[in-house]
Amino acid sequence: MVIAAFVGLLLVSAGAASGQEVPDTSTTTAPVSSTTTTRPPPPVTVDLGDGDIGVLPPGAGQPAVPTPEVGEQVPPVGEAPAEGELEVPEELPVVILPDPTPGLNAALADIDVSRARDALVVAEAGRRAAEASVREHFAHRAEAIAARRRAGVVVLAAKDVVDQLAVNAVIYGNIAEIEPILDAPSLDHLRDLHLSAAAGDELFRVLEETRLAFRSAIEVELEASVALVRSTEVARFVRAQYLGVRADLDEAIRNAQEARRQVGPRILGPAVLETADLVAWYRTYYPADPAMAPIGDIVDAYLRIGEEEGVVGDIAFAQAILETGGFRSGHSQRFNFAGIGAYDHCAPVCAFGFADLDDGVRAHIHLLRAYADPRLTSGQLAAPPNPLVAPERVGVRGCCERWPALTGVWATDPNYDRKVLGIYRLMVETARSLDRGQA
Repeated sequence: MVIAAFVGLLLVSAGAASGQEVPDTSTTTAPVSSTTTTRPPPPVTVDLGDGDIGVLPPGAGQPAVPTPEVGEQVPPVGEAPAEGELEVPEELPVVILPDPTPGLNAALADIDVSRARDALVVAEAGRRAAEASVREHFAHRAEAIAARRRAGVVVLAAKDVVDQLAVNAVIYGNIAEIEPILDAPSLDHLRDLHLSAAAGDELFRVLEETRLAFRSAIEVELEASVALVRSTEVARFVRAQYLGVRADLDEAIRNAQEARRQVGPRILGPAVLETADLVAWYRTYYPADPAMAPIGDIVDAYLRIGEEEGVVGDIAFAQAILETGGFRSGHSQRFNFAGIGAYDHCAPVCAFGFADLDDGVRAHIHLLRAYADPRLTSGQLAAPPNPLVAPERVGVRGCCERWPALTGVWATDPNYDRKVLGIYRLMVETARSLDRGQA
């Protein structure tokens, strides 16, 4: 990682990349060093209240730093840098920045609580909808049971009529004897047509229809019962989800109460911020997109590749901001967003170059994962690593579980982690402002 001077509001050091082994080439490379003879002036901090601070990004609001001129000693893409020496400026006194970690932890915990509450609202709505569905299906089944019972009564009544008809036919041999049972107008009509025998056929037809209606009622009741069972199962599942979300909220609240006493965030894990948050933050401090790609594409690459590789992509983006002065340094034009291969005494003419945006972001993410995972191998990565940053070549593999541990290892600047996390703290504040605006 390189200590680079950015002309503008701030002068920020990106440090020296210690522990990043240089591949064997015929070119002599700059030595790996964890010490530096120069100290940059402290960046401008932003007071967020209650002792909470953020750090302005390098070159905020200033014109872009020009890319290296033609003829400068810039190594080709994919090759290790040639040895170079820059004039060492007079050493400046070291000023240690306030630690942004307590405020950052509290802000992240606040986001977790807010999102957990939003999730609980959604889960509560789902639970109520599922319970309403159970009540509705219970009522449908009750109606089906009542309809089946009514159909059963009609069947029995029709069967009684037919049974009586059979008895009278046997005893009297005349269907007229069932007049008290049947509707008088129907019998008059049958008698008038001399179709007394048809009354028996009509009764059997009615009986069959009532039986069919009864069977249909039984099927409807069965369907209603099955639907009730399914809706009950769904309600149980949704309630379990609701209880899990409520437990997540309780845990988020407990974590928020302890947030300021916790250590710095881990390098491995999920991102908290989204593309819209990071793009909005970038637009706040830089007037135009970087030359090599739209800022939205860069943010998407960091979040996407970070998720693929298990690295916190939004903080890696903040680190890239520090390293490149908002993606406007010469290194960034060659898709080197982390000062990989650059050292204190040869910047900016030394550093690795990468083929495209994804290649550069992935190299950065791969290196971070190697720093955080002591047992990482190339085969465990989501995509094959660039040979320049293969984990097997990283001599300090597994040195840094959390971001604060990068100071003195990734970079020599004693404020390195505080700058990265201070910049990220302002990104978090932008996200919180956006959330409040949408509420």
